[in-house]
This record gives sequence, C-alpha cells and structure tokens, in this order.
Amino acid sequence: MAALVRDTPLRRFGTPEEVAALALLLASDEATYITGSEFNIDGGLLAGSAATPAVIDDGEN
Repeated sequence: MAALVRDTPLRRFGTPEEVAALALLLASDEATYITGSEFNIDGGLLAGSAATPAVIDDGEN
C-alpha cells in the first residue's frame, strides 16, 4: 500500500466522501450537460507519475 501511495501524485488514498461527491454531482441537475464522460477518481495516478523523470547522460552534451 505504501508503494501505491508513493506513486500517486496526491500522495494519499481517496476517501469514500470524495467518490460520493462525484456521484452526487452526476446525479444532480448541475450535470445535465455532461454526456459520455469518463471520470477517474485516482488522485492523478492515470495522469502520470509524481516522480521527476530521470535524466539520461549519454555523454554527447
């Protein structure tokens, strides 16, 4: 579990309340114009790593 949290950009697990907030939004009149959308509630995990990319020194610069 620690590795998953470390690799998540927000550095924590989500809460049931955060998932419920999206469900309530989608069930509300505020979401009447939302169609065919995908919402990832993953703390940014699918958006990319929070780690700084490694720099490769190939000796040419």
